[in-house]
Amino acid sequence: MSMRSIFGKLYRHLPAAPSTNYLYRRFKPSPYDFLPHGATIYDIGAKSAAGRYAFGVPPTDARVVAVDLVAGPGVDIVADAHDLSMLPASSADCVLIVSVLEYCHTPQQVVVQALRLLKPGGILYIGAAFLLKLSPDPIDYYRFSVHGLRHLCRDFEIIDAGSNRGPASTMCDLTVHYFAILLCFGSSVLYGLLTYALRWILFWTKYADAVIAHYSVASVLQGTVYVIARKRVAGQAV
Repeated sequence: MSMRSIFGKLYRHLPAAPSTNYLYRRFKPSPYDFLPHGATIYDIGAKSAAGRYAFGVPPTDARVVAVDLVAGPGVDIVADAHDLSMLPASSADCVLIVSVLEYCHTPQQVVVQALRLLKPGGILYIGAAFLLKLSPDPIDYYRFSVHGLRHLCRDFEIIDAGSNRGPASTMCDLTVHYFAILLCFGSSVLYGLLTYALRWILFWTKYADAVIAHYSVASVLQGTVYVIARKRVAGQAV
């Protein structure tokens, strides 16, 4: 039996390692704060999330449509985020694009699709990686700064933009993978074991974000960033 299969069997019986992420603040505003009663929400690249994210859960009277490239539990529509022409224009009160744009070969095209789907005054939320490890799914193309997301959403009215993963959490995750690479001697099996062990050893360092994530200089080490934007109403000044 190979080391990989032995590790796989062992890993399935181990408790999950602690997350390196730390939610250091309450997300206000949330994109859900701006929605009308009975809102229609398209969650693009949802997998099984169905609108449930760190910024909140959908209103109980909302209709959530989960769209993903691959069929799976909770996925309502299988479609490529670059082409959502099967969905009616101006049919959504909210479009969510969470941890998706880094895997899209043409991110601006995805934002244009969201603009088409939204009703005038509809809300767009984008969350994307800025300083995180490579995560092929299947291809990891891009990273985004807050300014990059603002530029992608230049045809919208920007409501809020910033970081939702602080420097301690970011460095905790990067340090885990750095030391796993350093000590694995090129073995992917050993790398996996070290990653698991180091998350247990280092996870506590993320809690420094309770203080340092609020510093003005914390923006130089943002793990993930977001933007909340509103589709302009006809005649609204840019």
